[in-house]
Amino acid sequence: MRTKKVLITGFEPFDGGEINPSEILVEKFDSEIQGLEIHKLILPVVFKKSLAILKKEAFFLNPDFIICLGLNAKVSEINLEAIAHNLDDARTDDNEGNRPQEEVIFEDGPATLDATLPLKEMEDTLIESQIPVAISRDCGRFVCNHVFYGICRVIQMKKMRAKAGFVHLPPFEKLNVAQQSRALEVMLSALK
Repeated sequence: MRTKKVLITGFEPFDGGEINPSEILVEKFDSEIQGLEIHKLILPVVFKKSLAILKKEAFFLNPDFIICLGLNAKVSEINLEAIAHNLDDARTDDNEGNRPQEEVIFEDGPATLDATLPLKEMEDTLIESQIPVAISRDCGRFVCNHVFYGICRVIQMKKMRAKAGFVHLPPFEKLNVAQQSRALEVMLSALK
């Protein structure tokens, strides 16, 4: 059986925060999971730049799976994002001062795109591991959603093999680093 390539991404800190759990999880992840070749990438919290970097890496690697991770300070569990929206509508500046308002990401794209990761299997494995999880249908309209919608649209247009999705993480105060590291391992183990 062919080893499958997985690209996991995190984001740098933003909005005055000193850390971003997604960056820490991706950087410290060193587990080996049978049948998977893991690649890691940290993205800037900048609308167009983040997607350009991700797209370049996806074209280079041609992965089987892309899991993008980001912080949602309002949640207390792992949020598996089901739907990406073709809209940037920021309430705050990104890390380069951009604040797009009601701008579509792809002029020719549908209003929404669904995650293509096996969300149900990921949810089941997290529940079995007693890690709090929810499937979310609203990824927001900030850089997380921009990257999620953007990479799904690129995969669709270029007919790439990758299955992609987005996972929002809570702050470490709500789910500590060990729990979140375990969650990432468990989610990756669900990719077959």
